[in-house]
Amino acid sequence: MSHHTRFQGSLRAYFLCGLLSLCGAAFTRSGEQEAGPSIVPDEKIQSLISRAVILVKDEVDADARTALKSLNDMAARIPEVLAPQLIYHSLHSSDETSALGSIVLMGHLGTKWESQMRQALIPFLEMSDKKAVDEVSMWLHGIDSHKNPSPESNVLYYRETLLRQKKTPPAGLVDYVFDISPSRALLLLGEIYSKEPKFGNWPRDLMWSDHVVTTVGWRASNRFLQEGDLEKARKELDHLSKHEGWYARRYVVEILGGVPRFHGTWGNPKLGTPEIIERLTKDSHPLVRERAKLLK
Repeated sequence: MSHHTRFQGSLRAYFLCGLLSLCGAAFTRSGEQEAGPSIVPDEKIQSLISRAVILVKDEVDADARTALKSLNDMAARIPEVLAPQLIYHSLHSSDETSALGSIVLMGHLGTKWESQMRQALIPFLEMSDKKAVDEVSMWLHGIDSHKNPSPESNVLYYRETLLRQKKTPPAGLVDYVFDISPSRALLLLGEIYSKEPKFGNWPRDLMWSDHVVTTVGWRASNRFLQEGDLEKARKELDHLSKHEGWYARRYVVEILGGVPRFHGTWGNPKLGTPEIIERLTKDSHPLVRERAKLLK
């Protein structure tokens, strides 16, 4: 088996796993947002992509290899131009070869040019087209998980963007980091919105609340629940639902909402009292309020 064939097979499995992880999403996008960016197909780039995906069927096709070389060059120099074109091609794949080729191609470019492709894709989490946003989320999840499958670590890739935009946090990116790991999103945003942001300096009160909630979650998932555990978790969630930071209140919504698309964290809607849920659905911040309206 050639190196290229092994490479193709591993990336195919890797990114198909990312695709399957989208199943069972608990929520749609949140927030009252204006129409975000859109993707306009570029005929020349789409032609390059269509030629490059032929490598899925014929790994020695000279024209396909030339096209792949051009795409590699674009990923290195102008990823903000190439990334949305890859998303467009994937969304509009008309046959199995094209669809699978898109997965393998993004796997190759996303892992070889990880940082460039991630930064180029982030703005497209703000698109109004949910199907397109799900596609972007899938590719980001695949890129993030390439070196480190730990959801907690992967949230940290987005610190600089969230810090830079803290005055108007982007709804799509907020959705994404909470989908990856509500616990780490809570702590990271708590640090970002503190008086003196410093990487890794998580607010200790939030650390304790999350510890209590996730400990009870682990016990519930593994049938070690003890008397009074649910009440302890509910007390922490009630406290956080009144927290001054919107991110803490959003965390409560995520926990009550159950299991979002990526992180697999335990969540229990029974922990939400009518008072907590009503408080969240009337929250002053749209990134809390709109998500909370989706609680069952």
